[in-house]
Amino acid sequence: MLSRFVRLACLLLVAGIVSCEAKTATPTPRTRLEPAIRTAAPQAEPVAVVIYSQPPKPTGGLLPTSWRDPEGSEFDRAVWENFGFGQEKTIHEVRWRGGYDPARGGSGGPVHEFTVDIYQSIPAGSEPDLSLAPLVHYRVGGNAEETPAEVLGGVQTYTYRFALPVPFQAAAATTYWVQIQAFQSGDPDWGLVVGSGTLGDGRHFRGTADGYFYQLILEDAAIEFAALATDGEAPVPEIAASLADIQAMLANLPPAEEIPVNADGVQEVMLVVSRSGYTPLHFAVKAGVPVRLTFRQLGYVPGGNELFVRWGERKETYLILSSPQDKKTLEFTPEEPGEFRFSCPHDWYEGVMTVRE
Repeated sequence: MLSRFVRLACLLLVAGIVSCEAKTATPTPRTRLEPAIRTAAPQAEPVAVVIYSQPPKPTGGLLPTSWRDPEGSEFDRAVWENFGFGQEKTIHEVRWRGGYDPARGGSGGPVHEFTVDIYQSIPAGSEPDLSLAPLVHYRVGGNAEETPAEVLGGVQTYTYRFALPVPFQAAAATTYWVQIQAFQSGDPDWGLVVGSGTLGDGRHFRGTADGYFYQLILEDAAIEFAALATDGEAPVPEIAASLADIQAMLANLPPAEEIPVNADGVQEVMLVVSRSGYTPLHFAVKAGVPVRLTFRQLGYVPGGNELFVRWGERKETYLILSSPQDKKTLEFTPEEPGEFRFSCPHDWYEGVMTVRE
C-alpha cells in the first residue's frame, strides 16, 4: 500500500517538474514583421501645352490696355482680342506679352494687378458683346509673374501668365474675346505687345475704360492659351496651313471651277459660306486678268462672316460681313500663278483659289 503511494508521489513530482520546465522554458524566437513602408511613386506635374499662339511681332508695338487704380484717368484704355478653335478645347492657362510705353516715362508705375475676362461675341462675330457680363472674370492678384523678355521695337517686353482657377471650356467653331487689363497707380502706360503669326486674324477691338469710344483695329495682340496634358497625351494645338497643307487639301478637293472672263474683261466670283463650308470650294482664275470676288454668307455662320483672301506672296486682305444679309466685294488682279488658300480667321472653313498662267 505504501509503495503505491510512493510511486504516485514520485509521478506527481516528476509531472510538476516537467510542468515547471514547460512554463519557464524560453519561447522560440519569432521573426518580427515590420510594417511595410509604402513610398508613393512621385507624381509628375501636369504639363501645360500651348494650344493657341499669337506670338509678338518682331517689330514690336503696344496696344494700350490699362487703368489707373482706383479712380481712373483720361489715359485708360481696354483691348479685346478674339480667338476660337476648330474643335472643343479646355483652356487652363492664359499667357500674354506686354510692356511699358517708353514715351510715357514710367508715368503709370509698375503693374500691381491684372484682370482677365472672356466675352462672347455678337452674332456677327465682329466684336465682343459688351451688353452682357463676361463669361468669366478673374482678378489675377498680382503682376502675373512679370518676367523680362526681349526688347522689340525699342520696348522692353515682359511675359505674363495666369492659371485659370476653373478651366474654360471653349466650344468648337465659336468666336470668343479675351480682355487683359493692367492696374497701375499712376497714369497708365502699359499695353499688350502687337502680335503676329498664322492664327491671328489681324484685328482687335479697343475702347476707353469709360466707354467713350470703341473701334475695330487691324492688329493682333500677343496672347497664348495652354491646356494640360492628361494620361500621357498632349492636347493638339491649332496649326495654320502651310504650302504642304494646301497640296494635301487639293488631293481631297473637287476639280477647280473655271471662272470665265465676262464682257467687261473681269473674272467674277460669287463666294458663299454656309455651315457646310465654301461654295465654290475650289476655283481657278487666270493670272493678269482682274478678279471681282463677292463674299456673302448663307444665313448666320459662326465665325464664317470673315474671309481671309491671299492672291500673292505679299498680297492679302480680310473681308468682314456685319450681318447675315451683308456682302462685300474685293477687286484684285492676281499676278503670281499658284495655289492660294482662303479661309475664315480660325480655319474652320477653307478653300483654294488656283491662279493659272
